[in-house]
Amino acid sequence: MNITQYEALIKTVETGTMTQAAEELGYTQSGLTRAINALENELNLQLLIRGRNGVKLTAEGELILPYIRTILHDQRRLQERVGEINGLREGLIRIGTFNSVSAQWLPGMIKSFREDFPGIRFELLHGTDAQIVSWVADGRVDVGFVAYPTASDLDSDFLYRDPIVGIFAENDTNAGLEKFPVSKLPELPYISLNEGVEDEITAILDQNRINLDASFIESDDHAVVAMVEQGLGMSLMSIMMLQGFNRRIATVPLDPPGYRDLGIACRNRKLLSKAASMFYNYACKWVDDWAWDLVQR
Repeated sequence: MNITQYEALIKTVETGTMTQAAEELGYTQSGLTRAINALENELNLQLLIRGRNGVKLTAEGELILPYIRTILHDQRRLQERVGEINGLREGLIRIGTFNSVSAQWLPGMIKSFREDFPGIRFELLHGTDAQIVSWVADGRVDVGFVAYPTASDLDSDFLYRDPIVGIFAENDTNAGLEKFPVSKLPELPYISLNEGVEDEITAILDQNRINLDASFIESDDHAVVAMVEQGLGMSLMSIMMLQGFNRRIATVPLDPPGYRDLGIACRNRKLLSKAASMFYNYACKWVDDWAWDLVQR
């Protein structure tokens, strides 16, 4: 058994297909298959069930997987510890994230971080808030950007309160309002965005006892904004999600106001590698500066 076999198994489970796992690891599919077969032979266990629709873990695989994740996690910590001894010249930080954080924060955050530590590599995993919390808890990622507050058994810090607004086509009759009454939502065609941190919008609807029958449901924020621009309906989005769009839309604050609170989380601050710990602290400071810059504009 070796680390590459463990990595082959984990990547196959994460992607759900041998083809994609091989591509991401830089293997041929036959090479990946041989690595997993060798691992199964050495353990004398069948770990995966192969089918037309991909692969899934056997019952035995489900039992073994947490131990393999722990071995890989410890291997990464060993490599990172060596990197720390060598002055953080190399290392890997795995981050759980979602669309708006990836677009608005991470490019500048990582660029600035790597100016000080150019040898540090990053791996970004995109998911919903529930997935990111799960990845942080089981060690699949070192840190995750999450809805705040998050699971009580994680270490976390508040980062930013992001106002939620109504968005309308520029020529919509509601575009000129100073505030948009949330109670009017059921009267308008609504385009729903499932961006991954959607509980705050659900909370707004629940608090105001509103049930919406969305005309469209989209997971891509660009598509939602384009549909609003064409007059197909209105939507609720956060200010942060809308930064960088050059579209003929209008944003209107909600009445009563709504927000989504964003934070950063890890399994245990004391167990983070030095590189991940420094990035965690760096992210908190970077968002503080970013938010201050927004106020000054």
